[in-house]
Amino acid sequence: MTPDVITIGASDDPDDADARMSLELWRTEVPSGRLAVTAHGRNGAAQAPHMQKLIDAYRARGYVIVSPNCCASAWNDSAGVEGDFLLENHVRDVRRTIDWVVANASAAGWNGTHLALCGHSMGAYAAARLAANEYAGRIAHLLLVSPFTSGVRQIEAREKYHPDGIANLRRDVPRALDEWPRHDVFQVIDRLTLPVAVFAGGKDIVAPPENVEEFVARLPSPPLYRLLPEASHCLEGGDYRIELLDAIDRLDAAVIPLASEALS
Repeated sequence: MTPDVITIGASDDPDDADARMSLELWRTEVPSGRLAVTAHGRNGAAQAPHMQKLIDAYRARGYVIVSPNCCASAWNDSAGVEGDFLLENHVRDVRRTIDWVVANASAAGWNGTHLALCGHSMGAYAAARLAANEYAGRIAHLLLVSPFTSGVRQIEAREKYHPDGIANLRRDVPRALDEWPRHDVFQVIDRLTLPVAVFAGGKDIVAPPENVEEFVARLPSPPLYRLLPEASHCLEGGDYRIELLDAIDRLDAAVIPLASEALS
């Protein structure tokens, strides 16, 4: 099965509110009450191998999936290139995806009663921020993989673990050093009272385990936390299907049913 591809927006300027981007819609054979938005990180793509692992796990549990190709990536067909990246625009694109899902629920084959957010790296940051702010009380669960937690922590990790990390960042993402420090999930973490699962890679030097474990420790309630010893930043080292399916099952079992009007 391949996804339907939907284009939203018309502008080739990735900073434009109407920036062109594509969404990949994985339908179910029959309409489903459950839908997950799976958001990639910086310079990513909806069907990158690590994102496909997440998509496949949700599909195995009967979810409709909508996966955005967010703007400013060298690896997808949406507006902009890597050097155009702004984290605020990445959050905007995940928000646009959720807004499209809610507005087109019936056409997507979803009845609008159970919406999960799943994200990797900066996609995880976007998912958490939206669940805490604009979509507070409307999200069934969060599944976060290698989450970006703050610009300060991200820059510290580059200084600590990456030779020439800051020079390379300044070259590849010119606005990052000014823009990323404005972003900090800890400013809204107390609002994340919904069921949360968090995965970290034991070999991750982009969102290192100590950063992820700080996030885990500061959540209002203990999340389901899995450290994958062989994984770097992108779920390397295994297929992790069993771990992902278990996380989705546990999250769904913990969900307080949402009223259908909450997502309208």
